[in-house]
Amino acid sequence: MKSPGAVISLYIRQFFRWTGLQVYRHPAPFFWIPVVLSLAAALGLLRFHEENRIWYLYSPEKADSHFEHAVANEFFNDRGGKFWLEVTITAKDMDNLLRRDYLDGVDSLAEYLQYNFTVPCSGVRGENKLECSFSDLCSGQCNDNQVIPLFNLIYRNASSRLHPNFRLTYPTMHLYNDEYYVGEHFAGVKIDPNTNVISRVKVVVLYFRTDRQTTEVSQVLNNWETSLFDYVENFDHPFLNMTVNSDAMIAREVRTNGMTCVPFFSFSVAAVVIFIFATNSREHFVFSHNVVMAILGIAGPLMATGTAFGFLFLFGFPFNSITLVMPFLIIGVGCDDVFIIIHAMRKTDKSESLEDRIAETMEEAGPSITVTSATNCLSFAIGIATPTPAISLFCLYTCVAVAVDFVYQLTFFVAVLVYEEKRLMKLQKVGEEKKIEAAMERRPKQVLSIQNSIRSTAGAHPPPANPNGIVSRYCRFLKDWKTRLCLLLVLCGYWTASYYGCKTMEIKMDTTNLIMNDSPLNHIAWIYERFLWSEGQLVMVFVNNPPDLTKSENLHEVLELVNRFETLPYSMGKNSTSIWLRSFLYQSSLYHNNKGFNGLLQEWLEDSEGGGARWNDMLRLKKDENGTILGIDKFMFATACAMGDDANWSTREKLQKQWRGVAHEYEHFNVTVFQSYSFYIDQLDSIGATTMSTVIWAAITMDLACLLMIPGINSILTSTIAMISINIGVFGLLSMWRVNLDPITMCTTLMSIGFSVDFTAHISYHYYRNPTSWTTDERLADALKSIGWPMIQAASSTVLCIFPLMFNTSYMVWVFVKTILLVTVLGLLHGIIFLPALLLTSGDLSRLFGGDSIQPEKPEKLGEISQASSFSSGNSETALVKSNSTELRTLPQERGSG
Repeated sequence: MKSPGAVISLYIRQFFRWTGLQVYRHPAPFFWIPVVLSLAAALGLLRFHEENRIWYLYSPEKADSHFEHAVANEFFNDRGGKFWLEVTITAKDMDNLLRRDYLDGVDSLAEYLQYNFTVPCSGVRGENKLECSFSDLCSGQCNDNQVIPLFNLIYRNASSRLHPNFRLTYPTMHLYNDEYYVGEHFAGVKIDPNTNVISRVKVVVLYFRTDRQTTEVSQVLNNWETSLFDYVENFDHPFLNMTVNSDAMIAREVRTNGMTCVPFFSFSVAAVVIFIFATNSREHFVFSHNVVMAILGIAGPLMATGTAFGFLFLFGFPFNSITLVMPFLIIGVGCDDVFIIIHAMRKTDKSESLEDRIAETMEEAGPSITVTSATNCLSFAIGIATPTPAISLFCLYTCVAVAVDFVYQLTFFVAVLVYEEKRLMKLQKVGEEKKIEAAMERRPKQVLSIQNSIRSTAGAHPPPANPNGIVSRYCRFLKDWKTRLCLLLVLCGYWTASYYGCKTMEIKMDTTNLIMNDSPLNHIAWIYERFLWSEGQLVMVFVNNPPDLTKSENLHEVLELVNRFETLPYSMGKNSTSIWLRSFLYQSSLYHNNKGFNGLLQEWLEDSEGGGARWNDMLRLKKDENGTILGIDKFMFATACAMGDDANWSTREKLQKQWRGVAHEYEHFNVTVFQSYSFYIDQLDSIGATTMSTVIWAAITMDLACLLMIPGINSILTSTIAMISINIGVFGLLSMWRVNLDPITMCTTLMSIGFSVDFTAHISYHYYRNPTSWTTDERLADALKSIGWPMIQAASSTVLCIFPLMFNTSYMVWVFVKTILLVTVLGLLHGIIFLPALLLTSGDLSRLFGGDSIQPEKPEKLGEISQASSFSSGNSETALVKSNSTELRTLPQERGSG
């Protein structure tokens, strides 16, 4: 009974032989259709759009944070959505900002950015208003930074600091009967133990938050934001440093990080072209032929990359900067195909017609390229299903590009091969053939270049390699039990180190990994980690279905909800909470009327002098047609936590679970919590399980692909063991190479799974396709002769392709570089050393227990293709015979040199 791999590979070889004949007979469409498709893909630029919002890209699509973000947006979207931007100010010596000149400088900056920093607004705020400041564009609560001038006014006068009506306490400052939360504005705070007054502030944060209102206002706000980026970038002050943080700033820096790959791409292309040219020269090739094959060999992957980008843009898929690593991968994969095709063409019988040689080349190279491309496509296709958009997008672009490259290399490049071979034949007719024959007469040993290929010899199988050759001696060395025992000990050490690395890999979502080392966001991240998150971090709570607050029992229940958040671990308590209800209940006693709760609330909210008006932004009211308040539709409040020395992602994850737990207890109020970094925490919570499930499914898929392409259970087992060993090593050594588990690492893990098959499946197949009458070391020597050199070429070209990226300082890029280096080095070591030793051991065990995966086959009938035909053109078991052919004259087949 034939194995699935034998049957399927038979039909695959038949298909590719037929394809080779079609390419030879009609090369023009196979050449020009890929070219036209690549040019047509440029239409995708018309629908080009970017997606660099890291809060969206790097959290699972169905994570709670997306729902929470939607609730927060819904609360503000009745006013056009929310615009936010933060400016952090520190002293150049990172010391106290409460020194007179420093605090005055902060105050002046706050006033300048609020009122005097303008951009053209084309009459958006009135016909005569051509330049608008933030205060002109702001609506709703626009006095977020008013605590800065108030604090400065009081602090500069020593007597005012101790006035009973002015209490400069932390985190809440008290001015008369009103409270101002300063915890989100001040960080690096020190309190005078004698007076309980703030005596030191190292960081001041200015907030610019408003409603976007209309499309026109939103566009002007975006222009104001962009102008502020430029202003901050060129800011020069004798005492102060200033940085800016916003969604647009983060997106810009993430995009800049990805774009740093672009300048290195040309160097990668040049390096690979030179490598193809240098390693595929042969004695009767003219110089121009080598140049054409090298340049057009890499043209296929380049066109595949452009086609994938263009058509995915055309279908509406967004561009993300992480996808700019994909072209480097496609160049590596595409060059592997070039080596296999050229290698297959080189081994064909030069005495046959060009038509037969092209058909034979496709028959031999097609299945091999199919294995490589199919496993890579399947690996990335698994990644498309991951819930994290950044991973899914990267895998989608890479999967499509690999598939397109597979088609282009077997059509476009083979058509190039046809044209080039025809051109060489024309050159030979005008004298080139005579020069080659003269050279051959002087150098008779070069007869190898024109002798019949092994495929053209009669008989079911060629004899094994020369036992005195280097490869044969190497295989006998591996067969020695002492050698295999030593290798087992080395493997045990390698597996132990790799397992330790896997166990100690830290799950961490660090936004600085997505930006360059010199990005200003690194300084902001340091300030947030060192001061803001450790000393005070706000969580917003939205009550979307509040009860009737005219009833006292409902008021008490709402205040109890607020108290629950204030008493959680790390909470800064009541003084850090900003909620309108407490302030209203405290100040409503000052109003003397009979209007009831709603009437008092309306009067209070309209009183700008009494302070009630500043709470309007936290309430959404039910009103009648006359504007009279009928009740509260929904409201929000904010409270703070201080993590101190425990400020890390693990603590944030615990806090977020506690906040969500309290919200769930009050689900009858439809309570939702929102914290701006919840997206990353959800990613941390899911990345481990997502990575594990994705890796398992990818590994299973790889095994199924091997099962369908390779005959024999032993081949599947040995390939699987080697593939698992490679990937455990890649994962573990990445951890020891200071790489954390994050979405970028997950992308590279999927990549390594696909690439690892390239180093295992071919060796296993070429070993098990040989007759069992040979010894195990003879079968292995033949396999290494067949695929060893193309595998080394492929690995070398891949390393050359990513070598220029080693000069890039981006963490994201370096994770890809490290992964490719590891999978290439470990893949080669497994393919040339460890897997051969495993195959020898497996073969010995099979013989010992009387079983083997492949039995010697008889020659097939005329017109059929042997099912034992190889993936690579270096070896073949059966002559390919045409049904109407005459007897072929073959040269005596000698044992190879090994």
